[in-house]
Amino acid sequence: MIRLAPSGQRLLAFLALHRRHPRGYVASMLWPEQSQEHALASLRTTLWRVRSRAPEALSPTRHDVALHPDVTVDIQQMADIAQYFLEGAGPKPPIDAHTVLDVLASPGELLPGWYDDWVLMERERVRLQHVRALEALAEQLLNHQRPSDALRAALTATTLEPFRDSAHAVVVRAYLSEGNTAEAIRHFRHYRSQLLEELGVEPSPALQELIHPHLSGIVS
Repeated sequence: MIRLAPSGQRLLAFLALHRRHPRGYVASMLWPEQSQEHALASLRTTLWRVRSRAPEALSPTRHDVALHPDVTVDIQQMADIAQYFLEGAGPKPPIDAHTVLDVLASPGELLPGWYDDWVLMERERVRLQHVRALEALAEQLLNHQRPSDALRAALTATTLEPFRDSAHAVVVRAYLSEGNTAEAIRHFRHYRSQLLEELGVEPSPALQELIHPHLSGIVS
């Protein structure tokens, strides 16, 4: 394990998410409280320190800063898988379906405990991409008659985004596909109760129409 100073950690984390950017942009993002001149000086110092401890981690040029192409970034694997399921773009993930599910169903937070502005923006972007990819994966699993795996993916999506109707709809459909009508009703009622308590609104008409045929009487 290579130990780096906090400034070096922040630089590598930024590049892991952004890959390559002009030096001025990187400096202004990592040292926003400093003047451009001082921020660039801080970047040069940090680059020197990182390269002295981990010489193969970076691939800087006179104008840009980037991670070395051989450096593997775990968050990039999730992003590539998400892009494949959301857009059908890029190569098919070089891992089997169960491993894809394991990767997407791991709801870890991006850089927990970090509160830089750029981290907060990236955390929200990655979270939304993750949720949408989980939904797309769950839909695909349902289409392939794998409701248990679809349920796992959809429940992870609701953990990341508790008030996302579309994710809860996939959960309900997965339970119904398994024949677990009681669980589908229980999940809907629990979600509806939380939604009313926290936001004062009802689930979407589409979700209500999905569960309505399986209810006896009015939903309480």
